[in-house]
Amino acid sequence: MAILVHRYDAPDRFVAGTVGQPGERTFFLQAREGNRITSVACEKQQVSVLAEHSGSRARRGAAAECGRGWMFRRPSSKARDTDPLDAPITEEFRVGTMTIAWDPSIDRIVIELFSNVDVEDDERS
Repeated sequence: MAILVHRYDAPDRFVAGTVGQPGERTFFLQAREGNRITSVACEKQQVSVLAEHSGSRARRGAAAECGRGWMFRRPSSKARDTDPLDAPITEEFRVGTMTIAWDPSIDRIVIELFSNVDVEDDERS
């Protein structure tokens, strides 16, 4: 089974956003570095857990790494990012399992997002 990894060491942007009307929304996590954009679909509860855990760590001044290697820097004094998701929004995969851990060796929060479908299983369908 081939594993596809989207790694962002210093993204320009890492945000959560939605597409659709309330009650029919699809939630996305999106990372952008230069012209490269990766969007993954997820559940509302996953966005909530990610915000809770990364926010509490960020408030303590830690840098953070996210999404099979996505990384975002210490929070700055500028306003929160309230812009819409970058277009085009192309779903790379739907998040099944998400892990959040602190890695003291690199002083970062590490968040890994795993597909809920194996690539080989998806290709056979």
